[in-house]
Amino acid sequence: MRVVGSGYVFDARGEPTPRRSCAFTAISRLADGTLLATFRRGSDRESPDGHVCVYASTDDGRSWEERYDGAGHTTWDGRPGEEKTLLIAETGPGELTGASLWVDRSGPPRPFVNPVTQGLLPMRVGHATSRDGGRTWTDRRAIDMRPHPGASPTGPLLHLPGALAQPYEHWKEFDDPAPGRPAALLRLSTDGGATWPEHATVAADPANARFYWDQRLATEPETGRLVAMFWTHDPAAGRDLDVHITWGSPDGRHWGVPRGTGLPGQHCQPIPLGNGRLVAVYARRRDPPGIRAVLSRDFGATWDTDGEIAVYESGAGTESGTTGAREIGDYWDDMITWRFGHPRGVALPSGEIVVVYYAGDDLTKSVRWARLAP
Repeated sequence: MRVVGSGYVFDARGEPTPRRSCAFTAISRLADGTLLATFRRGSDRESPDGHVCVYASTDDGRSWEERYDGAGHTTWDGRPGEEKTLLIAETGPGELTGASLWVDRSGPPRPFVNPVTQGLLPMRVGHATSRDGGRTWTDRRAIDMRPHPGASPTGPLLHLPGALAQPYEHWKEFDDPAPGRPAALLRLSTDGGATWPEHATVAADPANARFYWDQRLATEPETGRLVAMFWTHDPAAGRDLDVHITWGSPDGRHWGVPRGTGLPGQHCQPIPLGNGRLVAVYARRRDPPGIRAVLSRDFGATWDTDGEIAVYESGAGTESGTTGAREIGDYWDDMITWRFGHPRGVALPSGEIVVVYYAGDDLTKSVRWARLAP
């Protein structure tokens, strides 16, 4: 593979403070070829003024225009809040559904993560609809995520045989002193998204000895088989493991046990190209830090690590928390300071791939794109 183009979706350098910190990047490709990049923008990574933005490209990522700025649109049921994600799927002709993570910021100021319990502020998962290409959105519709506290969407809606599926994960609530027991899941709806009563577990360790974080999913074009990749962590050792992978049935209800890939990364997006080819784009925190891409020719069973390429190389120095064991509380602090991450990508009809991610330095973090040719 090689990088054949790159640039900015949104350049935060020189912008006023409320527009200088971007993260939680995502991308989708519509039936008409339009690319939609979404991300959170705010004063800093965990600031209460965080909101989502939508940018569009009609030339395969070479140029981008803003279609939606969610500043001033983060109140829900009269309560002030922060919106962290908008993960877009095309759910019908001219209809988009955005999966939203909303954080309740009402009441006295509190950090997003409780420094004592490591629990999270109250959150809601909701869906909003756009019928004008992402320029305007309906009010959010809450999804009942019980019995999973601290739930957050990890990807856009998937169309599965007989059901819609919302990928998500969960942790624990703000004041919960018990150890967190994370899991990667799918919420399933068989009535077009009106109700979501069923869930399927994609990955969870019964012994809680491995944490499977930030699942990223994709579908094998020829068979409908699902694949999921995870940022995987050993809490007892206080260290990340290599990226793990598992495969699921086309209906999303049956999954294997995750196994290691040998890829030394965190957030990892699988991008299927057909004929068994699968590209993994992942954030590498170890030196040299950056965004990497690597190809598999057997849908993730093995990886051509000799052909791995750097999509982005950070020149801002060693990333926080990468030189030794870390407690979970330390990891939350590290995430606030990381200078790049959240790579996502889509395949083009040409066989090329467009990847988006956030990157910058300690002062500003922009949203960038790169186009890869396998």
